[in-house]
Amino acid sequence: MRLFTIPAEQTAFSTKEVVAITGMTKDALRYYEQQRLIGPVPRNHNNYRQYSRQNLERLQFVATFRQLGLDLKLLSGDGHIPNRAQRIQELSSYRATVKKQIAQLQATDQFLAHKIAYFEASPNH
Repeated sequence: MRLFTIPAEQTAFSTKEVVAITGMTKDALRYYEQQRLIGPVPRNHNNYRQYSRQNLERLQFVATFRQLGLDLKLLSGDGHIPNRAQRIQELSSYRATVKKQIAQLQATDQFLAHKIAYFEASPNH
């Protein structure tokens, strides 16, 4: 999964465009919609999905969480953050989760460095 940039000049996106921008499959997009991870996806007059910028911003969170191995359940809901204070609270919560993972990775790195040093110093093991 790669991080992606939302085109600045565009406000509505077809499924084909979202697949090209995000690198996600159509099935993945439908799954994230069904799981309420990206908010409601509007439909055009032909009943085709028309993803909004907000939907793509939520997909950025999904991509980031997947890349970091975070639980996507943290993103569940209607995808709508009603006010600035709630947005700050939500992002702070995500950041705290990332910091915990960083601490765990640093501890794992230290453990591995210790084991490598041990085996380098002890050629018989």
